[in-house]
This record gives sequence, structure tokens and C-alpha cells, in this order.
Amino acid sequence: LSDLKSVLEGEAMYENPAIGFVTYDTEHHRIAVLALPGVQEHVDMTCGMHHIAFTYANLSDLLAPYNRLKDNHEITPEFCINHGPTTSMYYFDPDKNQVELQVDNIPEENFADYFANGEFTSNPIGIKFDPDELFGRYKAGEAEKDLLQRPDGTPPPLTDFPAN
Repeated sequence: LSDLKSVLEGEAMYENPAIGFVTYDTEHHRIAVLALPGVQEHVDMTCGMHHIAFTYANLSDLLAPYNRLKDNHEITPEFCINHGPTTSMYYFDPDKNQVELQVDNIPEENFADYFANGEFTSNPIGIKFDPDELFGRYKAGEAEKDLLQRPDGTPPPLTDFPAN
């Protein structure tokens, strides 16, 4: 649970070798992790949960956990991608479940218009980005609306992304 607690800035409300409950607010638990006797290990390329997404209010709020995790815990995202409607950083837990930390690139009320304009349809994957470069540009004072604009480019092949 250590990495999960670090990513969410959470705490274990209860933890033993078979079960753990993690929270990051006043709720008794937000995530339960099980390792019960007789349960098989996670198997890649099987059906099941793919990822959980947490949305931040702005780019600064998204970059803060990136820097905290990298600097204090040596945890870095497995991949980062600007999908168009979101800028996302994907972290993996030990079972390869993905935790997506994201920021909306467009106001929520404009999502329908964005999906209707064809940009997402032409590239539903998005464009990978380097989070250190993004942070450097942000720190240098580049406007957030410009940083969140999906850059031109070719989407990465699906084989670049682990299934789970």
C-alpha cells in the first residue's frame, strides 16, 4: 500500500498482509486492496478494472503531485498523454492497475462540442508528453491554456500502453 498511499497522500485506516483500506479525506476508506489467501495474482490482458481517474482543478494542481512523487518517493508516471480533452499522467500500482491523474483541458460544459468537432475522433489516443518538459514550460511562465492545448503529432501505437 505504500505507493498507493504516497500517490493519493492517503493513509491506511486499516492494514494487514491480507487487506488494506486507504483514505485521503474524512471517508473511512476510498480504496480497498485485497491479498486474501487463495486469490490468484493479477494476469495482464484480462477483463477487469482498467484505471481510476482523479481530476485536478488546474495544471498547477496536477504538477504538484507529479513533483512530490518524483522528488520524495521516486515514483514517476508510466506514461503521460494529452488526450485532447484531458492532460493525463498514468501511474501503476503493484498489480498494474492504473491511476490516472488528470486535468481537464477544456471547460466541462464544452466537452460535447469538443467531441462533435472531430478532433478527438481523428486521434482518440492523444499525444505523449514529457512531464519534466511540461513543468519547465509552466515554471517559465507559459500560459496554462497553451500548455493544455494538444500538440500536433502522431498518436503512439497501442502497443506502447500496457493493457492493465
